[in-house]
Amino acid sequence: MKQTLAFLLCLVMGLSLSAQTVKPQDAIFEDYIPLLQKSGYQAYSFDISDFLNETYLITFKIKEYTDSTDVKELDSGFTVPNRMMLNDFSESFQKRILADGTAFDAEKGIYTQSDKMLVGFYPSGTDSLKVAYLSLEGQGVRTMGLSLKPLKLPGNDTSMYYYHTRPFKVSSFEEGKFIPLVLLGSMWVDHQWGFLRFCGENEIDHEMSSTILKYLPHYYVIGVEIKKK
Repeated sequence: MKQTLAFLLCLVMGLSLSAQTVKPQDAIFEDYIPLLQKSGYQAYSFDISDFLNETYLITFKIKEYTDSTDVKELDSGFTVPNRMMLNDFSESFQKRILADGTAFDAEKGIYTQSDKMLVGFYPSGTDSLKVAYLSLEGQGVRTMGLSLKPLKLPGNDTSMYYYHTRPFKVSSFEEGKFIPLVLLGSMWVDHQWGFLRFCGENEIDHEMSSTILKYLPHYYVIGVEIKKK
């Protein structure tokens, strides 16, 4: 009788455990995001759909700061319109576009348009270089290598490269004025405690008044300048 009860108890426990199983499933894109971030990939997306009522030229700009004082502007060479109209092309090419049906909105005369900008970073394969990825969706992409500066902990001669990103606070639009979007900055050495820091605001003030900027030995500011065509 005891053996029978023991057998029944084991059977019930086995059934209850089998009802709570770990089921494999296909990984979705969101599952890869923390892995990409750990591997040095970062992406920041910006909605520019408010500008689609007119054609604007968007110029991506990168400013390099050393010790918050020495400023150098890098030439990205990347200026693209937020949209292209059919009348930007010759009549013969317009006819070809209309025949192919490749225009975004033929009735409004729009060939292509973009409602999103992307600023991203990915590893170059070299510790001393980071690649900036600049994109106006559907209109163009540019990549640029950004040189990084090494850090050394007290008592350690090994050069290390530790950079992090921060977004800027959204600011009102002024035509022709530089709009900062993303910061790529180096950690700094806390000599009192002997370790590296990257402490401060999670969003950088667009007027460059955030306290964290006083401590960064080296950083880049990636932004855009927008003008009506």
